[in-house]
Amino acid sequence: MQNRRSVSLNAVRVFVLTARHLSIVQAAGEIGVTPSAVSHQIKKLEGELGLALFKRSHNFLALTDAGRRFHDDAAAAIAAIDRSAEALSRDQNEIVVRVSISLAVRWLIPALERFKAMHPAARVRIETKTGSNISLGSGDLAISYHRAGTSPAEGEWLAADMSRPVASPALLAAVGYEGTGDLGKVPGLQCAVDNWDWALWTRTLHIERDAIQIQHVFDTDDAALHAATAGLGMVLAPAFLTEREIRSGGLVALPGFGPVDLGHYRVVFQRHENRMTRKFRKWLGEEMQRMV
Repeated sequence: MQNRRSVSLNAVRVFVLTARHLSIVQAAGEIGVTPSAVSHQIKKLEGELGLALFKRSHNFLALTDAGRRFHDDAAAAIAAIDRSAEALSRDQNEIVVRVSISLAVRWLIPALERFKAMHPAARVRIETKTGSNISLGSGDLAISYHRAGTSPAEGEWLAADMSRPVASPALLAAVGYEGTGDLGKVPGLQCAVDNWDWALWTRTLHIERDAIQIQHVFDTDDAALHAATAGLGMVLAPAFLTEREIRSGGLVALPGFGPVDLGHYRVVFQRHENRMTRKFRKWLGEEMQRMV
């Protein structure tokens, strides 16, 4: 039986990068080589596989069907190799945590001192991301958010998002808020795509959707909460994101309205985690239970 010649791992890496950009020039720029060097690696790989991976025209590059199938498997394999290599090169006391900007700034970073007091040798690297569904990538663990009604297969439960509207006492006094009938007097702040959180909150409490008049729009919970503290409006948030402002009196929960389950947070982690990561994951759950 004739042995099939093995393919070059370097050529596979170049192919995955080119497929991501669909540009030989951009791929070359990212790895610091010439476009002709990238083209050479791709042609080499196509020769080894005996298949065309790209459709080429004058100013156009697209994956063939075979190229698309190969990319799906190869990209996952390259990512796994990179994760394994990084894990071996890192100190066993280092933990890479991927988390949203708002959760990092408002909850995780202020709490880290307690983890360090328990485990002085630990070195935690926080990688903040935008959005809510944070991928694990090359991190040791990630904290992702999922709307109510979704049940992701990955990760373990961390906390429910029991959100309620919060606003500054000065704003409530200025608009004459005295009870639930005055909800329409308080301007709303948006920090979720399509305003889905306010829509779910009003639907759950059987409140007319147009009772919430959005005045300002922000791209993170943290920015919206700063705006609420400044008196610009009310925003939906769970207690563990507003602990500092509630304690100082900068924000209060809107009288007459309780929290509504809008979703939940999950911790996703690598299958082969080190001992310090297991300790950190255990501490996350204990810390969240302390807060809620």
